[in-house]
Amino acid sequence: MTRDVPAFDKIEANLARLQTRMPHLAVSGLLLGRLFLLLGRGLSTLLDLELRPFGIAEVEFRVLMTLFSEPAGTAYPSELCARTSQSPASMSRISDALVARDLITRVASMHDRRKTDLCITAQGDELVRRVLPALHAALRRLFQDLAEPGRQTLIDQLKRVGSHLDEALTGHDAAPAAGPDEARAPDAPPGHAAERPT
Repeated sequence: MTRDVPAFDKIEANLARLQTRMPHLAVSGLLLGRLFLLLGRGLSTLLDLELRPFGIAEVEFRVLMTLFSEPAGTAYPSELCARTSQSPASMSRISDALVARDLITRVASMHDRRKTDLCITAQGDELVRRVLPALHAALRRLFQDLAEPGRQTLIDQLKRVGSHLDEALTGHDAAPAAGPDEARAPDAPPGHAAERPT
């Protein structure tokens, strides 16, 4: 992430210039959004780099760790999708990769034979136990300047932001799709949609 730190100053400088063009625009929200994106990408890269020696990608380990956290070590794929922020198609690919490496297995559900459970194997369990200390050390270094009370405050604030983000996304999902005439440019003839800005 060190290589991206200078981008913080560049972002602030860009937004300061933007505010001179639009003085009444509060740019703090834009700055937060940009920082969230930058930090998210950087954290994802860091976790992948930390996991590379173990031969597993971050999203695969996320699924494996979720199964590890279950008392019985099992879960439905649909449950894992919700808990790891993956689509069903992505979960299928991730599961295939983990099954191929004998880190999880697919078994018929004891509660509903029409469904399939994903189960962590002994090899998957052992991998999680080896990887977590390495990840913990990396994250401890990352958050070393945040004392425990400050961490909890930040967690609570981020949860509230996440809740508002979910509401915003739900609002977009509920909005009706624009028809051909609604999507066209004001001066465009019927049947010609407006071009998206690039």
